[in-house]
This record gives sequence, structure tokens and C-alpha cells, in this order.
Amino acid sequence: MAAVLASGCFGSCLAEDLQAEQKFDDAVVGFDLKGAFSNLTLSIAGPNDFAATSFSKSDPPSIDLRRFGTVEDGTYTYQLTAATDEKVKSRTRLDNGRDRGSAEPLRSVSTSGTFNVKDGVIVKRVSAKENKRDE
Repeated sequence: MAAVLASGCFGSCLAEDLQAEQKFDDAVVGFDLKGAFSNLTLSIAGPNDFAATSFSKSDPPSIDLRRFGTVEDGTYTYQLTAATDEKVKSRTRLDNGRDRGSAEPLRSVSTSGTFNVKDGVIVKRVSAKENKRDE
């Protein structure tokens, strides 16, 4: 696992089941989702204790890094979590004081990865396939 993290995977990494296409533009982190999801949360962590979170009930959240001041160069990590419409069966019902008719919990999915910022702009990485076409 350390080797995967050290390689700085860009995009989805390891056993992630949220199908989301990255939409990184200038200093904005966003995603296009493949499917219907709810309760989406995007969290980003970066250099000098940078941390930002955005939540949306139904649309893919995005974060403009510039809203938090000067965008520091370095490696940032993101995690996008969401709920599907698939209900999870519970063996033991939690007595949370609500009516027994309350809905079953929804299945959670996520994806995470890293991206780099240089001169205040998200750097687009070139895949090996794209790089070979340029040769």
C-alpha cells in the first residue's frame, strides 16, 4: 500500500466504488458522477494544514481552492463519499428513539486520490498512453 501511496495515484485508488470522473480546472476540484447518488461530501487536505469540505444533498460538490486564500504548491488529497439508493439490511435495529418504520440505511460508496498544485494551479498529469502519442 505504501508503494501505491508513494506513486501518487491520480484519481481512483484501491477498492473504491464511486464512479466519478475528475473535473479539475485551474484551482477548482469537482467531479462528474456516473449514476444517481445523494448526500455527497468532498473533503480535501493539503500543505500547511489546508482542509476544506463541501456537502451537497444531490449534486456533485466542488471546491475552489482560491476561496481559502493563496493556493499553496504541493500534493493534495481528496475523498468523495456518497450514498446510493441501495438499502443495507441491518441484523440488529438500532433503537434511536425514532419510529420503527424509519428507513434502512443506504449503502455508502467513495473514491479518493491525489493531485498536485504548481504556481497556484492544479497540474494535469499526463498518462503514459498520452505521453507515447506525443513522441
